[in-house]
Amino acid sequence: KSICDVNDDSNMLRRKISDTLSEWKGRPHKCLLLKGQRQVGKTFSIREFAKTNYENYVEYNLSTNRSSRNIFENDLEVDSLISAMRLFSPDVDIQPGTTLIFLDEIQDCPRAKEALKSFTLDGRYDVIASGSMLGVDIPKDLDDEGSWKSENDIEPLEPTGYDEQITMYALDFEEFCWANGIKESEISKLRESIREKKEIGPAFMDVFSRLFRDFMLVGGMPEAVQTFIDTKDYALVGKVQRNLLESCYRDIDRYNRSINRVKVLDCFKNIPAQLSNSNKKFMFSRVDGGKSRNSALKYKGNMLWIEGAGYGNFVYSLNSIEKSLRGHEVRDQFKVYLSDTGMLMEMYGRQAKQDLYSGNVELNSGAIMENVVAENLMKSGFHMWYYRKNNGPGMMEIDMIIELGNDVAAIEVKSGKKRDAPSISKVDKIFRVKRRIKFERSDIYVSEDGIEHYPLFASAFVKEMEDVWDGPAF
Repeated sequence: KSICDVNDDSNMLRRKISDTLSEWKGRPHKCLLLKGQRQVGKTFSIREFAKTNYENYVEYNLSTNRSSRNIFENDLEVDSLISAMRLFSPDVDIQPGTTLIFLDEIQDCPRAKEALKSFTLDGRYDVIASGSMLGVDIPKDLDDEGSWKSENDIEPLEPTGYDEQITMYALDFEEFCWANGIKESEISKLRESIREKKEIGPAFMDVFSRLFRDFMLVGGMPEAVQTFIDTKDYALVGKVQRNLLESCYRDIDRYNRSINRVKVLDCFKNIPAQLSNSNKKFMFSRVDGGKSRNSALKYKGNMLWIEGAGYGNFVYSLNSIEKSLRGHEVRDQFKVYLSDTGMLMEMYGRQAKQDLYSGNVELNSGAIMENVVAENLMKSGFHMWYYRKNNGPGMMEIDMIIELGNDVAAIEVKSGKKRDAPSISKVDKIFRVKRRIKFERSDIYVSEDGIEHYPLFASAFVKEMEDVWDGPAF
């Protein structure tokens, strides 16, 4: 009880994006494009920001309100656009400095995306656009051979240099803690313990471990989190998660044509099974039982679609663990984790949820633990890789590798009680790896061989593990 506050505003989820938007408003800026997977809370967050920071705002949903696209059909000069907006929204006093212009679902109106250049060059009006990654980062379609093909010859929306782009995700673990009433002071103590590599103690371990279990069961999608906060009913959360999955399936159907609808859906639904294998590398042949090369040619484009849509966190293989890691990336070997662990749990089903709730974290070959650690790292802004060598004196498998500050860090995720980890114990003897980190069911400590041990939930605060950089910001 001492660690938690009463959540006085149960109808409002606190999101970090609010601080990001405030920082944008408080400095010289271009138009802002907020992109992200569907239903992560983009529209709600922008509306709340507008209500708090502007005298008024005007909103156009360019997907559902097709007539509003006419605003952008003619002259894209700012005064002409404002005149058209005033015709469409006569009840809003659109004025420079006091009005936020919000263009929702901008991927459905390329002319509106072009208009951002005009607004940025003019500089009088604040404009925020939001867009699903389905329409902002990737073309709308693939042809039947798996090559990119846009519907009606519409090109994918790319950065223009006249807007700032931010990617928004579902709630991370810290936001989930806020929603569950955890005090800022207690999270600060946790961060300090992680920075100083000192124990946090049984009380903190118990509270944050239970919250982390719930975070895996519920996930970070706002509707699922709000349902859990309001009801504490896992079954109701499951219904929300099923609806979210059905929404994913509908998007796959909408943004793909003919055979690719089936192929993308087959790949997406196959991700949980792939993660349950001891070798979690995604193998195309497991999708259809065909030969590896033929299956790769058949499904490669469809997997790229899933990556571009933001549904999966792709972790690519390395041929060597050396700086710079990107230079050693192997693009045709990768693992795929779902972007939301709660939705992964729904795909695994009731038995898996019961096992996780009861404390069996080893289920599905540690897939769930690896998935949530990958989710935490991605939401913290880290790019991930993995390394696997199947034979020889350097034989090893490292779950995840990141650039942590100025160092390379090798990460092992241990879901069970076994402490042995031969790969991470020797990786520093073969490669120049300064940091070796294990996320497991233990408090924080550093073993005699220099391996850093952290509880699984500490993976949401990896930035606290960076050494202090005393040079200029980059």
